[in-house]
Amino acid sequence: MAKYKSRYPELAFYVNGVERKFSGGVYDAKTAEEVAVLNRLSDAEPDTEEPAQVDEVEAEDKPAKAPATTKRKANATSSAK
Repeated sequence: MAKYKSRYPELAFYVNGVERKFSGGVYDAKTAEEVAVLNRLSDAEPDTEEPAQVDEVEAEDKPAKAPATTKRKANATSSAK
């Protein structure tokens, strides 16, 4: 339903007498009652960050570079005659 974040990794709160707890500073509210309680908490805020999206079209348009081939010099310990 809605994600909330907190600066406290395991912030606990109660909904209808049942304890709920953030995990890693994040809580995924599943009911309207949880959302109502979380909106009243000063230590919880809605997580409005959009996940970063990768533009796949740009990646497909660029031609793949061939690996650069370099000549290797003889090793100092090799016996080149």
